[in-house]
Amino acid sequence: MAQVYAAKYLAKAALSAPRDLVNAYIAGIRPIHPTVLIFHCTWVCDAQCEMCHNWKRGDRKMDMTLAEIDRVFASGLWKNIETANVSGGEPTTRNDLVEICKVMLDRLPRLRKFGINTTGLTPHRAIPMLTRIVKFCADEDLLLSVRVSLDGIGDIHNQVRQVKSGFDKACQTIEAMHALAQEYSNFQFGLAATIFATNLDDATNILAWARERKLDIVFNMLRFTENMLNNKGLEEKIAFRKREEEFMRQFFLDRVTEESVLSGQSFMYLHYADMIANGYQRTMPCPFQSQGLLLNPEGNLFYCENSEKIGNVIDEPAEALYFRAANLAHREDIKNRTCPTCLSPCQVNVGAMKQVVPYVKFLRRAYQVKHDPRRHLETLPTAQ
Repeated sequence: MAQVYAAKYLAKAALSAPRDLVNAYIAGIRPIHPTVLIFHCTWVCDAQCEMCHNWKRGDRKMDMTLAEIDRVFASGLWKNIETANVSGGEPTTRNDLVEICKVMLDRLPRLRKFGINTTGLTPHRAIPMLTRIVKFCADEDLLLSVRVSLDGIGDIHNQVRQVKSGFDKACQTIEAMHALAQEYSNFQFGLAATIFATNLDDATNILAWARERKLDIVFNMLRFTENMLNNKGLEEKIAFRKREEEFMRQFFLDRVTEESVLSGQSFMYLHYADMIANGYQRTMPCPFQSQGLLLNPEGNLFYCENSEKIGNVIDEPAEALYFRAANLAHREDIKNRTCPTCLSPCQVNVGAMKQVVPYVKFLRRAYQVKHDPRRHLETLPTAQ
């Protein structure tokens, strides 16, 4: 089923390629409507992760209601959204998660890929909710991707997530979703791991565990952002040191040699290795620079995880906030001030698809590094 899903995704991407090229050109001249969205539907969480403090700001009373979410997405601002991801907090802590997803599908007419991130730590809630979402996405012929966070094997995962028997609970959700992915060709299931000092030595174990079970897995570098993870205050305590950087660069290069150069993971891993090697100067494309948005549970709207709040969609129309001149000026400032060293991997594959020339250059480099990793440093591109 994984091959069928990949074929469907590439087919949809190919069909939209002409529009992507046009959008990229127009975005260089004037602002365009967003095509990429991340919606944090709640900060309430069933974990207390060492590297993420979203759980500390979880307050159900502050979350937008289903009716408010429906009104927000009724705005014309979202008419061109093609890729949307629901995250948290933990989305499955919301009793109305299924209904939220249905609202988004109804209100986003150009949606071609939908994603959900989950801890999987409450399987008795997560499994039935996600199963319903998989089924109605299949009915709509919509591609759906779900990833369960797995930051270690056994006690390491329990320690990172600070949840008793967390690994065993996550495994229940993983097993159920993996089985479901064999039934539905529109459904891609996998794991996501964030690597930092606590679980660094377990990274290869996580990889081996996933491969043994034929589970797709993506490894993310730890980063610090208030809008996305509420963890800027942790930077001094858990930021990468030289040992972690050396390990991660080699770990990511190893993944490049193993992955197809056409895979999204290979694209991201090579750029991670680049940033470690070049002093954290970003070379990855990012759709949020011109056509992305981040919406948080209480209705606060951001251009990306590093932008200032540009307003609240409960208080003002979303479209007015997005196109406001002062806010657009702020987005330009972010490009100059923050983007050059940003580690965020959010939707970088979408960004690559929308920026054809940089992606072709990447394919050439990836082929060289894949066949001779020693050439990594000599092929480093100039930071954007």
